[in-house]
Amino acid sequence: MAEPFKEVFNQASIERMASALAGVHPSFIASRFTVEALDGLSELELKERSLHLARCLRRYLPEDYSEALRVMMATLSAPLAMEDEPVWENDGSGLSGFVTMPFSDYVLLYGLEKFELSMAAMKEMTRRFSAEFAIRPFIERYEEEAMTLLAEWAEDECAHVRRLVSEGTRPRLPWGQRLKGFIESPDKCLPLLEKLKDDETEYVRRSVANHLNDISKDHPDLTAEVCRRWLEQSTEQRLRLVRHALRSNVKAAHLPSLAVLGYDAEHTRVVRSALDTDRVVYGSGLTFSAEISNAAEKAVPFMLDFVIFHRKANGTLAPKVFKWRRGELSAGQTLRVSGKHSIRPITTRRYYEGEHRLAVLLNGVETPIGSFELVGVEEVVA
Repeated sequence: MAEPFKEVFNQASIERMASALAGVHPSFIASRFTVEALDGLSELELKERSLHLARCLRRYLPEDYSEALRVMMATLSAPLAMEDEPVWENDGSGLSGFVTMPFSDYVLLYGLEKFELSMAAMKEMTRRFSAEFAIRPFIERYEEEAMTLLAEWAEDECAHVRRLVSEGTRPRLPWGQRLKGFIESPDKCLPLLEKLKDDETEYVRRSVANHLNDISKDHPDLTAEVCRRWLEQSTEQRLRLVRHALRSNVKAAHLPSLAVLGYDAEHTRVVRSALDTDRVVYGSGLTFSAEISNAAEKAVPFMLDFVIFHRKANGTLAPKVFKWRRGELSAGQTLRVSGKHSIRPITTRRYYEGEHRLAVLLNGVETPIGSFELVGVEEVVA
């Protein structure tokens, strides 16, 4: 079985870090640092391990912040190209990858009062490992200055720096501090995304898409409008970006977003649907079908999903959308589609006996199919 990801910070990687720092700064006591860094490490998860190491670094690096930065920066490898693998061995080529994450956390914890010095350091650090988490308090505290600087970085020759512009400003970055100001006013970041939407690397464009998807959680109409405008001069790269950016809106059947992707809700409809049984035994499944048609005088794409409204402990029903079929309907075509879905024990859902409902989503428009009673759950659980 693979080791937990948090084990990127283990005795071996900490010793590599300590050796590199001692090689630059002879007063750095590598053995003591290693002992202190390993104390309690096994109880911590990935991010907490990195923060723990940053706090340990504070006690062994020079007290002067700028001098401490100089020592850490001197241990880094040459900037990574997109195809490069991080350097893990202390072979004289320097450090990169996860082992340098505590360096950016050091900036996060101790550099907030030193905006220019800290931003310059993070720009260098992100060339070896992303500073997307560390940069966020600086953006929040020094928004105007940070956004001016990030607009310059959006044109940097290094893709890692350009990606930091998009990723570091994501309003809802997973595992990162939420940027409440950007959640409320996402338009502040749109000029940066405009600069990066046609970036030469998929690495950066993917970040732009993820940033837009973040925005869609709070402003779905704005996200759809931005994507619609971007597709006015469509390229295959922009189309891939837009599809990824709209994934949450599509899952939520947001009609303006579906329209951006060409899914016509006006001319397509469900003409007939059927649920084959009104009683499902837990551990088996249900079968169903739908007939869909296109009343337009031209071919149109379709996206057909189904929704199960699962019964909860309190008796209410909660919808869960499942992908079913995508394709194209010719002018005037009617298509019959059959579906099956297993209802069996899984770790991510608790089932409850009683009435459930089933519906279909055709290009975002919901049509009920019927209801069924789920039985036998208590027997299996018991």
